[in-house]
Amino acid sequence: MKKAITLIFAAFTMMLSYVAQDCTQISEPNFGSDSAQIKNCRQNLSLYSEYLKQKNYPDAAKFWTKTQSFCPKYKPNLYANGTYIYKKIAQQKAKEKSPDKQLYIDSVYAIYDMWEANFGTCYKIHKSKAAFIMSLDASKNFSLAYSLYEGVFSNDPDITSYSDIKYFTYAIKYMYKTGKIDCDKFLELYELLSGVCDANIANGKKVEKYKNVQGFVDKEVSPCASCDKLEEIYTAKYNANPEDMDLTRTIFGRLSDKKCTESSLYLTLLDKVLNDPNNPPTAKDLFNAATADHKRKNYAKAEPRFNRAIESAGDDAELINKSYEYLYDIAFNKKNFKKGFDIAGKLNDACDVNAKRATIIAASASTVASSPLDRSSVYCYALQYAGKSCGKSSNSISSWEGQLLPKSDLIMLDVVSGSDQKVPYWGATISLKTRD
Repeated sequence: MKKAITLIFAAFTMMLSYVAQDCTQISEPNFGSDSAQIKNCRQNLSLYSEYLKQKNYPDAAKFWTKTQSFCPKYKPNLYANGTYIYKKIAQQKAKEKSPDKQLYIDSVYAIYDMWEANFGTCYKIHKSKAAFIMSLDASKNFSLAYSLYEGVFSNDPDITSYSDIKYFTYAIKYMYKTGKIDCDKFLELYELLSGVCDANIANGKKVEKYKNVQGFVDKEVSPCASCDKLEEIYTAKYNANPEDMDLTRTIFGRLSDKKCTESSLYLTLLDKVLNDPNNPPTAKDLFNAATADHKRKNYAKAEPRFNRAIESAGDDAELINKSYEYLYDIAFNKKNFKKGFDIAGKLNDACDVNAKRATIIAASASTVASSPLDRSSVYCYALQYAGKSCGKSSNSISSWEGQLLPKSDLIMLDVVSGSDQKVPYWGATISLKTRD
């Protein structure tokens, strides 16, 4: 195999004199200029292709090298396959902790260079090379990967994937931590990557994957994403083009996601988004506005907006569930106990349903119970739901059990432990328990 690697570098040296062509397409395959060359090309092409199908990468590499030496301009895909084969061998060498690993990594770089020497350069090569660096050789080439990805995402983002977004984010983070870029550049690229995520989500392309990677990007940019900094950047962007509603919605969404909802900019955007006559607010717009209202404890505005968000959310189960969680919290804070109880029943996790119902029942005790016996029955009712909460009420159970009357008090009240008792306000009938 080392001989094969040597042949790659030798071939590359010879290749540099060739005139570059398109790096991804050719009109027809080029098998060579004479019969012997064509014969050798076809023969070795067939062999390396067969070994590649069998995932026999060492033998595939041997015959790939011969193919490349006989017909270096066969097809761009020759080099795509070559990088793949040598990557696979490098990965295996890495698992084996073999000192030969770097030889195969260097071979991959040489193949990329040969690809460009024979077919010209393009962003697809740069994307592939950057992904290779980040997946296998990141320790030495973060800066190169960053440079390659910046060109790809700035000029041809449609060829990228959610994995490329993640890789590029790691490279950006490295550049920031090492002082090679500042926060302004970090946030500029954050906007670029977020735009790619938004576009793919809007087009229904691997929506969950892109939502997850957007969350990852949001987390990684946090050292630079203070509300003051975001508002400074976005104010300038908004003021430059205040009539662009797409931009307005994007900025509004970013500020909402980062919970930067106290600025005059946010309030301006909020008013525009919710009152756009040409484009009614989306479920996410309404949800973001409602969460901002909730943060300011403006429940009178938050509650109807959460309900509108639910009505327009379609099959967005995550948004609907989060909206119900907020509505439950509003009902809890307003001491609308039965309403909160009913809202809890709409959550999509049965354990959460029972935990929240237990909590709001227990919270009602001081308001709805007029006697120690009534209060004890309310807590007993709460404990029924706590027992079905899958441990989510575990921190409260001992406290609620402590609120139950002891047997001695029941005897004084001429009440039998375990007897049926109607719970005030709630109307349920429970089997009365004691703390002892």
